[in-house]
Amino acid sequence: MRNEQWGKAGAVFRQSLRDFPCTVELGKSSPSFGLNRWGGQGLRFVPNDDEGFSLRGDRQRLVYKGRRRSHRFTVLGDSAFEYDCILNKEPESNVVTLFLEGAEKYDFFRQPDFVPDPFLKGSYAVYKKETLLGEGTGKLCHIHRPLIIDALGRRCWGDLSVIGNVLRITIPENWLAGAKYPVIIDPTIGTTTIGSQTTWTDLDGDKHYELLLEASLAVNRFLIPEPFNGTATAYVYAYESDYEGPTKPVLYSDNNNVPLTRRSAAEGVFDCAVNSGKPAGWRSATFNTNTNIASGTYVWFGISCIWFYPKFDYGVKCYMDFWDNVGIDIPNTYPVWSANWYFDLKLSMYFNYTSAQNYVHTLTQGVTLTDSRKLTADYKRLMLQTVNGSTTSNRILLYFRSIAETQAITDMIRQWGNYIRGLYVEAGSMAETTNRGEYYRVESDTVQAEGSVFRHLIIFVQILTTSFVRDFILRRFLIAREELVLKSCVTREIILESKIN
Repeated sequence: MRNEQWGKAGAVFRQSLRDFPCTVELGKSSPSFGLNRWGGQGLRFVPNDDEGFSLRGDRQRLVYKGRRRSHRFTVLGDSAFEYDCILNKEPESNVVTLFLEGAEKYDFFRQPDFVPDPFLKGSYAVYKKETLLGEGTGKLCHIHRPLIIDALGRRCWGDLSVIGNVLRITIPENWLAGAKYPVIIDPTIGTTTIGSQTTWTDLDGDKHYELLLEASLAVNRFLIPEPFNGTATAYVYAYESDYEGPTKPVLYSDNNNVPLTRRSAAEGVFDCAVNSGKPAGWRSATFNTNTNIASGTYVWFGISCIWFYPKFDYGVKCYMDFWDNVGIDIPNTYPVWSANWYFDLKLSMYFNYTSAQNYVHTLTQGVTLTDSRKLTADYKRLMLQTVNGSTTSNRILLYFRSIAETQAITDMIRQWGNYIRGLYVEAGSMAETTNRGEYYRVESDTVQAEGSVFRHLIIFVQILTTSFVRDFILRRFLIAREELVLKSCVTREIILESKIN
């Protein structure tokens, strides 16, 4: 496992080292696993197993072997790992549950069923509810749709749902009834902070296109955690070589959950070209604010572009309105054609800034300062002087220092605060409306009765075989038109010779 180590909790390895590093921590004696990208409270997945496990593995795979169920973790690369729940025998239910510790701090955005990739259909993008400065998009992980495989190689897709603090994996009941054990349930956990989607579905839901922002202003809603009046650095993820610039960051005020007045100025240009010398990745540009933005204020942040393909996840309100003069200027009022015409997209973009605050420190010797710190200084000087060995000089030494100054601090003092992102999901949680039935197993003695019939059938076949041979031989004696000659397997030839002289 990448950067693996063992601690009190168990094996620890790190993912997405070139993005925002994500630490994955496995349980020491139980098959739980936790993800933490920014420190503080992360998200932990805990299976509802109550039996003991034996542990074995190497740097790429770790297995918790149990009697009824086993659990396996496999590192797939820098940006994903696979968690397998292995059913060693027929389960009591067709639903596998994992408890989510820390779920109250995250949003679980279910990706729609109409997405073309079956691996992403019904998957979950997990984002922090309150994203702080320096935490990028706030995406923790992506829980992909699980593939179910039995011992005969038969496959089917399982369904995911998140209800409260419980993740449920539902296996099709009819498929499970005919499965050969062991059965492997293998959802993949992605650990990058970029969106999982690149294609967009039209209103009819029957055509899929690579999402293209053409002459558009595309923005999502963010919450400013502290006063903002200065320079910010914006980031977007570029992956498509088909690109035409310029693409710039933009910022607009919020008016009843709709973008309104331009709040950015001096917008820089993203270098979004992707080629052999510039691989896909995050691109940055700067912009300034044109006014002071108070803490706790909602703003709409995004990009103004001529031709750009974004990465995204479904789940957040997004305006992507057309602006025919894009690339030349940025409108001072966002061109909302209809407040009810918006999309359900969380674009892979974010921005950071340093709060601009004025600090005045007044230093007065021996007086308590306003920041509750005390400055004290003692000055002591001892002097012995001897002149020509005979003259004694008595001196009164008076040392006096008076400081009273007001000095402006010119160096930069950075104070990190909290960046809070508020997200409204007006469409509701689709996951909570999905209720699956339970799987029940009914045992019957009829199976044992059928086994007895099969054994009697074998005896009956043997009797028929014996009777057939007997009747065949008798029949040959009764209807033979000539003598029936039975020859022995052992034959001896006798030759009698007679000599007559």
